[in-house]
Amino acid sequence: MLIQILHLGQAALAVYGGQQSYTAIQNLLKYEEKAKKLSKFSNEAERQLHKTRTTMTSGAVSLLVSLLVSLLLALRGHTYGFLVRLLSSPVMLVAVYSARSHIQDYWAASDGRTVGPRIPVKKLEGYNEAQRRTEELLGVLEWLMYTWGVTALVAVAGDY
Repeated sequence: MLIQILHLGQAALAVYGGQQSYTAIQNLLKYEEKAKKLSKFSNEAERQLHKTRTTMTSGAVSLLVSLLVSLLLALRGHTYGFLVRLLSSPVMLVAVYSARSHIQDYWAASDGRTVGPRIPVKKLEGYNEAQRRTEELLGVLEWLMYTWGVTALVAVAGDY
């Protein structure tokens, strides 16, 4: 019973993270055309555009997979074999950690915790909001890592 509650909590956390990710992506899309135009003239702008896309995609995919796996384990985990129940949480922990690290390596400032300075420039409100949402997304992914670690320990203890 405990493991099902934990997995449902993970699903809720993934949904919340998905909302943050969706909002960040929508705000970044406002600048997509300008970024594409710049990338034609600058290799650095092209690299930045590519990194922005890949980091946001990795975050969204990790949240979606976390949602699906946590729901499957919460609702049907008892029907899966012992090995699936035992290995799913550590695998998800590594997957979420990888996505979070990928995002953090690009978006986080030198302190490694926050998403850099938010410059309140009138024409960049959407970008500033995307930064704030990305910072929130990093926090959600961190909590998801913790919960996957806890569910791994609970699975080892045999509570399914």
